[in-house]
Amino acid sequence: MLRPGYHGSLSWNCGGEPAGTIRFEMHDFGIQLIYKYRSAGEDEWRDVNEIIPFAYTDQHLGGRRRWFQCKSCSRLCAVLYGGTRYRCRKCWNLAYQSQHNDAPSRALAKAQKLRRRLGGSEDMDDFFPEKPKGMHWRTYNGLRTRMEALDETADNLGWARLERLLNH
Repeated sequence: MLRPGYHGSLSWNCGGEPAGTIRFEMHDFGIQLIYKYRSAGEDEWRDVNEIIPFAYTDQHLGGRRRWFQCKSCSRLCAVLYGGTRYRCRKCWNLAYQSQHNDAPSRALAKAQKLRRRLGGSEDMDDFFPEKPKGMHWRTYNGLRTRMEALDETADNLGWARLERLLNH
């Protein structure tokens, strides 16, 4: 879809009703977005026809990677977020879901991610996964040590929070 000359449109629904359409056309230098938007409480639709430029970075093993370049801050990004304009997450002041989690939840999620990486269950009560074939023992032991530290951190933070709640 990213080759010059390719064009098309995307539509979406909200509650089964048509909610929006955006047309796009690919160019060598960027992607052209054509759509209309209406701000909350307004009756009038506004036309937008803008080109989001591409930027490129060289890759370590050769070749180049294509990025969108945010029109507001010039940041290179793989994803743009829509609204009145398509911009990067920083310009829209968007947070990742994990940034809304408290410290014990973040530590637990990291420990669970390590368990998944080793082919195991996310359940912290299950046995720690065996070393995957081909993984160095040094890597495996390092991951296990890190997971145990994260699990302990999650427990300690959780108990500290419970203690604060009980003392108030």
